[in-house]
Amino acid sequence: RKDSIINEEMILAVDPEKSLFFSLRKFISDSTMTEDAKKGLMTMPDQNVHIRYIIKKNYNNSIVSLITDEYSTAYKFVITDERKLNWKLLQQKEVISGYECQKAELIFGGRVWSAWFTETIPFHDGPYKFRDLPGLIVKIEDSKGYHSFQLKEVKKIISSKIYNNVDLGKNIRLFTTNKFVKFYKDFRKDPAKDFKQRAMSGDVYYESDEKRSEHIRIVEKLRKDRIKRDNNIIEIDMMKEL
Repeated sequence: RKDSIINEEMILAVDPEKSLFFSLRKFISDSTMTEDAKKGLMTMPDQNVHIRYIIKKNYNNSIVSLITDEYSTAYKFVITDERKLNWKLLQQKEVISGYECQKAELIFGGRVWSAWFTETIPFHDGPYKFRDLPGLIVKIEDSKGYHSFQLKEVKKIISSKIYNNVDLGKNIRLFTTNKFVKFYKDFRKDPAKDFKQRAMSGDVYYESDEKRSEHIRIVEKLRKDRIKRDNNIIEIDMMKEL
């Protein structure tokens, strides 16, 4: 819905070995909950966070991981992606966000992408899973204008604070991209399946069967409503045959 555009400020934190790409609002929310938990306080997550995933790129082995807690109340999902990005470099140049940039094109995730990168910033990285150009991606968007990223600011940060906040914990489910696609299609058909199984097994305590049934209905409605709104994902080819 182009009359209902969602904007979110993201951070691409880069060091010589790796990078993290995540929502600034989510980082603040998670940090607040962690600090409050140390004080014995329970704080709810910020409901205005739209992008819940974290993208981690390992420069040493070229593995990209998408980390998210969106699909389960019990697990964090880590989905590894080793696909190569076959960029086509073009001769067009333009100044974007104050940097001399060159254009490149890519087919990825069922979309055609146009990217502008600058060799002035010598990191072969960019937003989301985009990487492996001769410099930092300053701007990238798909051909229909549904998804767009543009650099707003570059500054030095204390990266250890950010990396320490990305705690995977013990409850992790690992997926390759291909296996996750199958899970994702099933999830969209029944997004509350995982929660319903936990509620019915006794993992979650309820005062009565009526309370349990009511809570399941609420969670199921919330997740189905979110799925209905989220029908134009970045990697749109994951929704084929749904």
